[in-house]
Amino acid sequence: MDGAPRAVRWTSPPRSSFLMKPVIAITTGDPFGVGPEVCLKAAASPAVLEACRPLLIGDREHLLRVGKGLAGADAAGWPEVSRTALEWGSKQGSDAAVRSWPEGPAIHDMGDRPESPSAPGPSASGGRSSAMYVKQAVALARTGTAAAVVTAPISKEALRLANVRYPGHTELLADLCGLDFGEVAMMFVTRDLKVALLTVHLPLREAVAAISQEAILARLRLLRSEHRRWFGNDPHVGVCGLNPHAGEAGLFGAEERDILSPAIAAARQAGIDASGPFPADTLFWRAARGEFDVVLALFHDQATIAVKARSFGSAVNMTLGLPFLRTSVDHGTAYDIAGRGLADHGSLVEAILLAARLASRT
Repeated sequence: MDGAPRAVRWTSPPRSSFLMKPVIAITTGDPFGVGPEVCLKAAASPAVLEACRPLLIGDREHLLRVGKGLAGADAAGWPEVSRTALEWGSKQGSDAAVRSWPEGPAIHDMGDRPESPSAPGPSASGGRSSAMYVKQAVALARTGTAAAVVTAPISKEALRLANVRYPGHTELLADLCGLDFGEVAMMFVTRDLKVALLTVHLPLREAVAAISQEAILARLRLLRSEHRRWFGNDPHVGVCGLNPHAGEAGLFGAEERDILSPAIAAARQAGIDASGPFPADTLFWRAARGEFDVVLALFHDQATIAVKARSFGSAVNMTLGLPFLRTSVDHGTAYDIAGRGLADHGSLVEAILLAARLASRT
């Protein structure tokens, strides 16, 4: 099996309450991290089953091994919605594949049979499999088979070992959709904060060099259109400063005066509700109190420290700019606890519920 994604579609599901719920394609992430465990636990969660039809994308045999002994998440009885069944249903022009899926979670078996590494940690096998699952999920979403994609964590090092040359999910998803990386954005969603990033996986020196009026204006335009698309309103965006005290009128740096303020002024001229730049140490607090709909952070850790200090384990990573909805967890592969039944699936549950809620609005 070459792992190439198959583009398939289910037609007109029977009108039972379960079958009218959105199908959420859930990639199980690196097979040797906590992804399979949290996916099995989340897919069996009553809250998830109330909201959607969870379809796990991964290797069935591996998922069965991981799930054995997990309370309420043993997948032995879960139906397999295979590529063959999906393709057959599509060719028949019927809802046969959907009818074969009773209430409860299902597995879309990729049959990749990943080879266990000799020691816990990143591996070429894990990188190949996790990338394959993402490619298949994208195919299902782009053809309308899945209403949204939710991703479990992958390892950047495992991708590199597998010669998959992307630093993370966001870059891989953009390329699979034929988009430049600048056309998509990462945004974290918590119960009281939304935080978007200007730059993502760059060393700090390069991230600072990448801050420009053009990049900020483009990101603010994307935030307006995507917030309108998924949340139904034009957001009030607060833009973080780069330097201490947002530069203190040039005393601690000129970027606020020379780059950020002119970009925000241009955005406002274009009808975008943006304000700033503000000192980052107070802006997140102000946004959490309801003063702003979204905070635009300038570099990775400026965003993630604030989000994870406030909501680690329940924050959701959302990709803006894709032709479909994608959400993810706020944590990594956690190889050190994989396979021990210790992983917390709360963030994945939140990611699935957000995807189901937003998908149901469109």
